[in-house]
Amino acid sequence: MRAVLIIGNNYKLNNDDLKNSYIIGVDKGALYCLHNNIKMDLAVGDFDSVSKEEFEIINNNSKKIIKLNCIKDTSDTNSAIKLVIDYDEIHILGGIKGKRIEHLFSNIIDLINYPNLSLRDEDSLIEVIRDNNYKIKNGYKFISLFALEDSIISLNGFKYNLNKYLLKPNDSLCLSNEIIDNPKIDLEKGKVIIIYSHAD
Repeated sequence: MRAVLIIGNNYKLNNDDLKNSYIIGVDKGALYCLHNNIKMDLAVGDFDSVSKEEFEIINNNSKKIIKLNCIKDTSDTNSAIKLVIDYDEIHILGGIKGKRIEHLFSNIIDLINYPNLSLRDEDSLIEVIRDNNYKIKNGYKFISLFALEDSIISLNGFKYNLNKYLLKPNDSLCLSNEIIDNPKIDLEKGKVIIIYSHAD
């Protein structure tokens, strides 16, 4: 089972993103869904980022809605994740760019805590590599790797390859490595964040 959480408007949605998925519009993401004729299964959030008039539009046009208390100990996105935590895949669309960079940091913490998550917008994709079965995603020009714990990695098919390199959490060596041909990442030990990017 796959869930898609739409949390921002900085992503051009297509049918492949949404097919065979349980779709949740999170807070203002629910309004974005309605403006783009996306049929949500659920709208969830405290909806403090929309006006009263916009909330009424969401409330009147959603199959199901969960309105959260504005005073809470978690983000709207985290609350939505917990509703679908048993799904095999949870794709979060939007939420990388924006004026509230602390929300990006919170989303990355969720990626670390929940192994079935990915975070994507128009230019970037962020995931966590936890074992040596990871498959490189197509269509990106650069990757960056950041260790969450001491990690031993090998890289092939990149501009800068590595052989059994010990990547530590305070090491930025693997920033913006260019994908060349048939890229492969071998993670012998540890856990790393991978960030894909289109942009130069």
